[in-house]
Amino acid sequence: MNILSISNLIKTYPNGVKAIHNISLEIGNGMFGLLGPNGAGKSSLMKTIAGLQKADDGEILFNGEDVLKNPLSIKRHLGFLPQDFGVYPKVSARDLLNHLAILKGITSKNERKVQINELLNRVNLYNQRNREVHTFSGGMKQRFGVAQALLGNPKIIIVDEPTAGLDPEERNRLNLLLSEISINRIVILSTHLVEDVKNLCAQMAIIKNGMLLCMGAPSELMRGIENKVWQKAVTQAEFKEYKAGDHFINYEFRQGEIRVNIFSEQQPEGFTRAPATLEHIYFHQLNTNPAQ
Repeated sequence: MNILSISNLIKTYPNGVKAIHNISLEIGNGMFGLLGPNGAGKSSLMKTIAGLQKADDGEILFNGEDVLKNPLSIKRHLGFLPQDFGVYPKVSARDLLNHLAILKGITSKNERKVQINELLNRVNLYNQRNREVHTFSGGMKQRFGVAQALLGNPKIIIVDEPTAGLDPEERNRLNLLLSEISINRIVILSTHLVEDVKNLCAQMAIIKNGMLLCMGAPSELMRGIENKVWQKAVTQAEFKEYKAGDHFINYEFRQGEIRVNIFSEQQPEGFTRAPATLEHIYFHQLNTNPAQ
């Protein structure tokens, strides 16, 4: 069992932006969703975990080793899939994986060959192994990215917005792959897409402005607002009024109607109860925790 323990982590950039503000998390094997809007501090937290930048204060332990004092303690066990990654032109998938494997310290030529073939099969790219990676579709590039992240059999993998821009079929294929690889390792999914967290993650956290708003199992978090979400079809004028109110969660369109969702302990007049969803949790947390 792998354990990543983060305690009272703080990071402020030279321009004064508090990217990480006293965050504490404990993450074990499986998929962990880090959910937040753009600019919430997700990437800053991932970079700090990966040892790509130093924290101002706090502690990160991976399997008992101090990551901040010794970044190599996690780097040797880390796989990373960034949102966007460049590839060398005119280099095949197999040759690029071989190059990356050497950089990761896999010195045995035979070991590299066996591992690369296994990974290309796993991500369903073996038949494309001699094709230049820069010619791949977006979904194929992301699956290639998973393969490179798995080189060296890492114990922790960080994936940053992996399904952004993918069509539904490729998105489902990538999500299935991420689910499969998370069985015996930590996979941290950093995203602003609620649906990916709902479909994949047994544990999650929501952050905003570098602060942790809530953490837990999606089902537990949804129970916290069960029977407290109410919905109503409204006019444009009413929508503006509700949107400015303290109890507003979010809105949706159904057959051309605007339907607002609000949080309330008691049933408001004209509203009907709506089943609590993870999206309600997400927007409720963001709306009730304004910018600091």
